[in-house]
Amino acid sequence: MKSHSGQKQVKIKKSTASRIFDACNIILMILFCITILIPFWDMIVRSFSRAQDISYMHINFFPKVWTLSAYEYCLQNNEIMGASFVSVARTVCGTVFHLLVCCLAAYSLTRTNLPFRKIITGVLLIPMFFSGGLIPAYLNMKNLHLLNNFMVYILPSGFSIFNCIIIRNYFFSVDKGMEEAASIDGASQTRIFFSIMLPLSKPVIATVALWQMVGQWNSWFDNMIYCRRSSSLTTLQYLLRRMLDSLNRTPDTPYEIEAMGELVDMNPETVKAATTVLVVLPIILVYPFLQKYFVKGIMVGAVKG
Repeated sequence: MKSHSGQKQVKIKKSTASRIFDACNIILMILFCITILIPFWDMIVRSFSRAQDISYMHINFFPKVWTLSAYEYCLQNNEIMGASFVSVARTVCGTVFHLLVCCLAAYSLTRTNLPFRKIITGVLLIPMFFSGGLIPAYLNMKNLHLLNNFMVYILPSGFSIFNCIIIRNYFFSVDKGMEEAASIDGASQTRIFFSIMLPLSKPVIATVALWQMVGQWNSWFDNMIYCRRSSSLTTLQYLLRRMLDSLNRTPDTPYEIEAMGELVDMNPETVKAATTVLVVLPIILVYPFLQKYFVKGIMVGAVKG
């Protein structure tokens, strides 16, 4: 093989030990992928299977009889559309608010002239290792009048010191010359933040956004604790969990017995698999759009600074 200069390129041959090492790595990665993909495929098959066709002793590779009974049970609830809207709203609003707060805090901590910068960072690190507990958190939400309030989904998760440090370290990797040139041209700190720092930090912003989106979308415990009495604030995840709990409960009234008799093609395991697919599917659809930023954002944000 010749290069543009006409000289032959020397092809480096790998040693036998290097080839064996590469082969072992490939085999290990294939096995690792199998351990992830097979349980996921088994869950999908369970969601489309009848109750009597599910095997608990080995992997279910294909449904014996395809059925949508589990999905019909999950989607038949009249509250499903409202709960889906609440989940989408809290995911979008919570992610945007979280990014804004964390990015502003991270940018402030990159200012070397900030008074007591190291002390502030140390104080912010304390809640990362120690928590006040559930009861103080509930009393705090009550005193702030956030119970049965949509903002209880947004404000408590508005800041994370871990994500703030990841963003701060990425900000340190941005060329200081660009910031100095903007300052010479008369740009304010706000202009520098929105016009220089944020556009150049898309990888780490996309990474933190993906983390926050997954956390907000999958969250149901705060709904059960803080908004249990408000049906209009029920999230999709909490609604699906309630439906799964009702399926596990023994029917008492004749109406419940008749309704359960119509669900012979499923059991709690098929419903659990269907709910998992419904919850995971939106994140799977979003991830490919953020994947190209994900690796770069986490690597640079974790090691720089």
